[in-house]
Amino acid sequence: MHALRRKSIVLPVLAAALAAGAGFAATATAAAKASASPATVSSPWSQTDFNSARSRANLSERTLTRATLPQVRYLRSVVTPLDNQFDGICTFNAMVDPLLTGGSLYAVANGRVTKYNPATGQVIWRRRASAGGVGPSLNFRGLSVADGLVVVGETYCGSVSDPNGFVSAYNASTGALVWSKPITPIGGPLNQMVVSGAYVAAAGDSAGGGDVVSVRRLSNGAAVWHRFPACGSGDVAVMAGLVISARCNSGNPALVASHIATGTQAWSLPGTWTVQRGDHGSGTGHLFATNPSGAVVGLNPATGQTLYTLAGATNVIAVDGARAYGDCGTGVCAYSTATGAQVWTQPGASTSVIAAEAGGVLYLGQDQGFALNTGTGKIIETVWNGSASGLAIGDGRIAVVTDERVIDLFGLHGF
Repeated sequence: MHALRRKSIVLPVLAAALAAGAGFAATATAAAKASASPATVSSPWSQTDFNSARSRANLSERTLTRATLPQVRYLRSVVTPLDNQFDGICTFNAMVDPLLTGGSLYAVANGRVTKYNPATGQVIWRRRASAGGVGPSLNFRGLSVADGLVVVGETYCGSVSDPNGFVSAYNASTGALVWSKPITPIGGPLNQMVVSGAYVAAAGDSAGGGDVVSVRRLSNGAAVWHRFPACGSGDVAVMAGLVISARCNSGNPALVASHIATGTQAWSLPGTWTVQRGDHGSGTGHLFATNPSGAVVGLNPATGQTLYTLAGATNVIAVDGARAYGDCGTGVCAYSTATGAQVWTQPGASTSVIAAEAGGVLYLGQDQGFALNTGTGKIIETVWNGSASGLAIGDGRIAVVTDERVIDLFGLHGF
């Protein structure tokens, strides 16, 4: 096990980028210029949480694996510039999780949606977000690339108690704004946004009430349905064609599943629930949630049936095709998604809400940047230094946010 050093490289690069006013922080090397073209990559991380079940697992990654991880190296960094036009209301420096898809790198920071060439760090296009005419006072809650569109979830942060959420879509090739809509025709907050097929599902909650779950069409932003559950968790996952979210209405809390195309209720479970994540966004799969007793359970998302309890688990940080990973009180634990049985424990690793699985490796966004063998829990490498606030694995690269304005890229030589 060894750490991949890169902080000594990043800081000079950051200073150079700021001095030059550049939108990227790396000079392309000959090897980077020779990196794989978009046509040769096939493992996209196309959504903030990879898919509409919020799995944080890339099941199609074939380049970065347990076998190739020892050859992974720091490649380059990209930096978003400061923006002095902002009014100081929002936390603009917070970088929304990066996406690696179609041979490109996408990110949102400082009120800007940006597309990069990850092989060089070069900015392809950058657009200032200004949803609903509210100007720069926006925070960002989700990012997805689908059907030629870059979809962004945004919240107007001028009001703490009653913020309004927006969803905007940009042309992935040009960056041109295609559509921008409030979360519902009459407004409402937005905490999470996911794309599933032809639909964009979103949910939000606020201190002043007005909590909402909504669905819009991906192609044009047209409203499909929305519901104000009086109060909720602001969490949403889409599985088995259902939008699954928690609500509490007139003292009657429940976990509710609604058909994504119509909004009609498929099932509900009484009590106060928290949606965590599922193992994939299509078919049936397994949905993981915290039940009213505080236990983390696996559900059949098509019916709401409880299948098992993850003994000792307090949260789920990632789910792949075979295992769910989370905090079990003694470190990081893996559970079988088929039975719920604990498979292994790694007490040497502390959990983090930022994690990702790809190629048989579980990456933890903690200070050490541990990369674990998903089959055994053994620590293979420490990939970066610092605690990650954003993480994505796809197209043969690892994108890590350990500085609020910097994305570090790791990968094999030539990427």
